[in-house]
Amino acid sequence: MRFYKVLPILVLVASVVSCATNSKQPSTANNRPQTLNESLWQDSRDASFSAENTGDKQLKAKFAQEGIAYADECVMKNPEEAECYYYRGINTGIYYSAHVIGYQTGIKGMIKDCEKVISLNEKLDHGGAYRMMGKIYTDMPETIVSKNGIRRDLDKAISYLQMAVQIDHNYPENHIYLSEAYLEAGKNKEAASELLVARNLTPQWKNHRDYSMWKKMNKELSGKIK
Repeated sequence: MRFYKVLPILVLVASVVSCATNSKQPSTANNRPQTLNESLWQDSRDASFSAENTGDKQLKAKFAQEGIAYADECVMKNPEEAECYYYRGINTGIYYSAHVIGYQTGIKGMIKDCEKVISLNEKLDHGGAYRMMGKIYTDMPETIVSKNGIRRDLDKAISYLQMAVQIDHNYPENHIYLSEAYLEAGKNKEAASELLVARNLTPQWKNHRDYSMWKKMNKELSGKIK
């Protein structure tokens, strides 16, 4: 499952537009769309897939809002189901990748959802909650406007991604994101080692929906590691 960056440039514009925009926030369970699957978390997951597969920002935000709404109701009805929190976190990340305002609130919500997933089922999606946390702390900017906001912390990122690798050493994305975090931390030797593992594992996952993305990421990282 891919995780979206909350781009560092958002920090530069958030303070300018936050007071001037009355933007619609992610929808809640009170106005969620019709249920399509047996489980609400499956609806939330499918909404995230739809959001990922469109290049239209408004449509991406719309699908993500629907995913959040499904997940909100899932949490209310099944508070011990880890998938509810996991796909709410994913859809929140997608929403704020397409919608600038309030992204720090979104990031904090994602972290809270990840922590809940870890407490319920840390193995979900090959250690996905740890992977999401690692990606957040890798991609966030070092300097932010908010005093209490979430900022880059590569030590945390590496620690979370190492946990993901420990949970499922055979899942390529865990190694790809750990390689990326090591590279950002200037640890090129470790980055190269993780990338080699990822490249060796990726061909074993040809039927996975993210196979093409992993191949692309492997190639891009290979070009960056000296």
